[in-house]
Amino acid sequence: MPLKNYLGVLYNAEHPVYVPAEDSFLLLREAKCHGKVLEIGTGSGLLAIYFAKNGKQVDAVDISRDALDCASGNCILNGVSINLALSDLFQNVKGKYDTIIFNPPYLPANDNIEGAEAWNGGIDGFAVIRRFLAAAPSYLADNGSIYLILSDLTNISNLVEEFRNFDFLMLGSEHFETETIHAYELRLGR
Repeated sequence: MPLKNYLGVLYNAEHPVYVPAEDSFLLLREAKCHGKVLEIGTGSGLLAIYFAKNGKQVDAVDISRDALDCASGNCILNGVSINLALSDLFQNVKGKYDTIIFNPPYLPANDNIEGAEAWNGGIDGFAVIRRFLAAAPSYLADNGSIYLILSDLTNISNLVEEFRNFDFLMLGSEHFETETIHAYELRLGR
């Protein structure tokens, strides 16, 4: 597979690792990382590597060993050092972070297709996102930010209502034939 380059980050990725696409690129363009950074579900490592190349201290986790192997190889390609760990969301994460990035499985689906873990968000699209948002406050530093992608194929207003402890700020969107995805910044409400 030929090397790809996005905003100066060289990367390889192929199935079963999530191959960076428009959602990854939107999140990368909109996230304004500061301080200590954690990426949940790093996949190929594209976002983590970009922020590491720009001087941030980055930790990255993924539930997939294949993804971590891919991210590790991409770190070598880019000459950066990132702390990589196998983890289901925050399971093996310690400490607090100023910035947490997550491109979650957000598509509403009711199937068990092999390899769908990267995009299948359950019936309402929020199965993984709910678990993430419930745990995230314990890992977010004071004045910290979370950056994540949500889809208009879901009922975003229901999620906002359910997690009223966060302020949701839409940063940017990308429209496709059947869907619009949105990059959000979340901060804990005062």
